[in-house]
Amino acid sequence: MAGDTRDDKSPQYAPSDASNERPYQGKIYERFHVSATPENANTLPGGTSNTAGGRPKEAGLIDAAKAVRLKKLKEIHEKPCVRDSLLTGIGAGFGVGGLRAVVGAPVFKACNWAVGTFCFGSFAMYEFCQRKRQLEMQGMKRAAEIIDRKKIEKEKMAEEARAARRKVKEEADAWAEEEAKRKIQSSWKFW
Repeated sequence: MAGDTRDDKSPQYAPSDASNERPYQGKIYERFHVSATPENANTLPGGTSNTAGGRPKEAGLIDAAKAVRLKKLKEIHEKPCVRDSLLTGIGAGFGVGGLRAVVGAPVFKACNWAVGTFCFGSFAMYEFCQRKRQLEMQGMKRAAEIIDRKKIEKEKMAEEARAARRKVKEEADAWAEEEAKRKIQSSWKFW
């Protein structure tokens, strides 16, 4: 509210004639120029940064190590294709590394070849197994579709057979009725 109305002797602000100041007369808001179509925030510099302020923390090796859980590592062999690919990689690495060592390569080089062959063999076997599983799933999907189609065809054929049997039975019943009527009419002959 304005001033206290009970106090008539409140000091009045008197602007001096020398300055261009005017007395304070309420809230004064600044007006900002806002464009009609704002730019996309993602295209502006820093548009991909965190909107709460700052940039997201870069993930490092320590963060990756913290993300790995011991329980998941103990269960990795239960994932599809992993066990076969690891065993294939181990066998291939042992074979190539051993062969390189027997041929006469230094132990360090033979170990490098063994590790490289293990990685490549495991990766290749994993991808091969995944592709094989994908093809198997597609084949199973096709088989399920064929089974469904055959089931629909069998139901359609069974319905047609039922309709044909019903028609034959109706014709037989109609013929039997006509035969019974004829017998009844023929049995009332005059002697």
